[in-house]
Amino acid sequence: MVAATLALLTSGLWIVAAVQDLRRRELSAFVLVALTALSLPGRAWPWWALAAAALLWPLRWRRRAMLLAPLALVVGLATGEPEPGVALATGIVAWALSWWGGADGIALLALALRHGLPGMIAGALFAATMGIALMLRRRRPLWRLAAAVSDVLTLRQQTGEIPADAEMPAATALAVGGLTMEVITLCRTIFG
Repeated sequence: MVAATLALLTSGLWIVAAVQDLRRRELSAFVLVALTALSLPGRAWPWWALAAAALLWPLRWRRRAMLLAPLALVVGLATGEPEPGVALATGIVAWALSWWGGADGIALLALALRHGLPGMIAGALFAATMGIALMLRRRRPLWRLAAAVSDVLTLRQQTGEIPADAEMPAATALAVGGLTMEVITLCRTIFG
């Protein structure tokens, strides 16, 4: 009963996250904190501390956020839970280089804390699918995808603000991945 209730609560939060991201292009602090808090039970204490640090990191220290990335990887290895470490490090790097907003990184962390590798894979698949679909819808040539992948692989910083019509709603894609994982969890809980 507790697992089903948790899955329902988290499902509702993922739906709210998707709606907020699509409407306002930002997620409320309440949704981010609630998604993270519901994903932390059962995790070692360092994850609680790192999640709090990620949630509270000031915007003016964006470039210094990269200092948390190696710490996240070390904590992941030390606790035997590498997925949240990889998710947090990825989110931090993407935020520090202005590829993603901070909320996108927290959403990825919540997915990895709650569902591990399957959650990260679901988030990545939905993000990739949404990115390609948006490129096709906006009539952008798919060869430009190679340039974006090159930027990621070389850790090139995004310059300037991304125009709203060119931005991909990454939190929405991650929310769809999270919702999918919660539905799977709910079905396993109910149907055994």
